[in-house]
Amino acid sequence: MKKTFITATKKGQAIAYDTLGSVEGMVTKTTTTVDSYIAPVRTSVLKRYPVLFSLLVTFGVAMTFLGFEKLITQIAFLDNHPLVLLIGGITILALTGTLYKKLNKAV
Repeated sequence: MKKTFITATKKGQAIAYDTLGSVEGMVTKTTTTVDSYIAPVRTSVLKRYPVLFSLLVTFGVAMTFLGFEKLITQIAFLDNHPLVLLIGGITILALTGTLYKKLNKAV
């Protein structure tokens, strides 16, 4: 009984690995095919309208900063204590910079 179960389990694992391998191959092939069709169009649009994309990026960044500012002004404590806001921002930047350095050394 035990040998049969072990054999069935090994065969099931083999079938699962074969299925996952074929699915992974299909996804890779599909991604490559789609990228080959889209890449020339994406490149040509960026080359044709660089000013438009620059303006859209600038607008998006400005909207993000304004949105953060409006959210912070709705929090009374942060709105009344800008020094806490400044110290919090500097602390977050220092922590993310330290994390970035540590992650960069790990690679």
